[in-house]
Amino acid sequence: MFWFPCRAGLCGQAEEAFQAQLRIPGFRPLRRTGITIDISSKLLVDLSLVIGERTDTMTVSESVTHVETADTQMGQVITGRQMTAVPLNGRSYTDLLALQSGVAPVTSLTSATQQDVGVSAFSPSGDLNPGTISINGQREFANSFALNGSDVEEDVNMGTAIIPNLDSISEFRILTSNFDAEYGEFSGGQISVVTKSGTNAFHGDAFEFLRNTGLDARNYFSPARGAFRQNQFGGTVGGPIRKNRMFFFSDYQGTRLTHGIDTGEIPVPSIDDRAGKLSDLASAFTTTDQNGNSVPTAVSGSYWASQLSQKLGCGVTAGEPYYFPGCTNSAQCVLPNAAIPQSAWSAPAASLLKYIPAPNNPNGTFSTSAYNETLQDDKGAWRLDDTTRWG
Repeated sequence: MFWFPCRAGLCGQAEEAFQAQLRIPGFRPLRRTGITIDISSKLLVDLSLVIGERTDTMTVSESVTHVETADTQMGQVITGRQMTAVPLNGRSYTDLLALQSGVAPVTSLTSATQQDVGVSAFSPSGDLNPGTISINGQREFANSFALNGSDVEEDVNMGTAIIPNLDSISEFRILTSNFDAEYGEFSGGQISVVTKSGTNAFHGDAFEFLRNTGLDARNYFSPARGAFRQNQFGGTVGGPIRKNRMFFFSDYQGTRLTHGIDTGEIPVPSIDDRAGKLSDLASAFTTTDQNGNSVPTAVSGSYWASQLSQKLGCGVTAGEPYYFPGCTNSAQCVLPNAAIPQSAWSAPAASLLKYIPAPNNPNGTFSTSAYNETLQDDKGAWRLDDTTRWG
């Protein structure tokens, strides 16, 4: 209840004060209109203040340690923002699998071991990491890969057959052990990938990642630096087809790669070797006898001696040494000066020699990066989500 008189010249000020007193913290604002205050009048107004609405605010902060109380499985979720925030050579989410504990950082499957275990040397993922890694000590073949709920592991190496554009992935999760009943068949890890979907607003992005020769160093064992140019470009776009009902999301990524094949230092026949002068390989003409002594290797058998006689144009006898240091004529050994006449070369050997490069390094080895490997890869995807209730 508010009671006050109105005096001449103060009525307007009193009304302002009257209304101001009703704005009290914790109560709803109250305004009464249509009240007329005349000079020397007295006015009684009954007012009721109502307690204002209560507002509760809950703040949730992320905790490093998370105790799973709903199930027994262990896993970690990697979001799309986390994936695109770090530089990834090749832009493959499978390179991030090793972020979780219990996951081996690299695979033991190489071009050499693949032949031993009887698996294909060709990966459907191309040069990208197919995800064939050990999880909790299990074999590389014991992992499951799912994309939007569908199995995408290939049947030979058991890696993933589909590696989506990194910008199109919403998140992926790795389950490592003690799976729920909904999972089965695999004892290693369960890797589930979910791609992004459209929303009621159009959104998208564009990207290009560049690597080139000017940014790379030379191989220490190679005299030249091979060409390297890699461009990865593309983008995503998503939006509504029918707001609140139907949405689309599409993505594209192109890769253009030119990579000089760096051979390193390869042992090849020397210039003298290519002419049949094998003095640098004199040790190849010796053998070890039953007493452990190094002796010249001798012609074995009369038939082989006759074949050498025909090829070399001089008489060769069984037991005659091929070569020993100091031998300079055919009366002492089969190959004087450790040289094989080119007339005695077989036709296949003479023809194949031209395909073996000559040494181009001071140490007698050969290396090159002049031959380039090229790659042109394009991939894209389209996703449609419909939330309409039918029937």
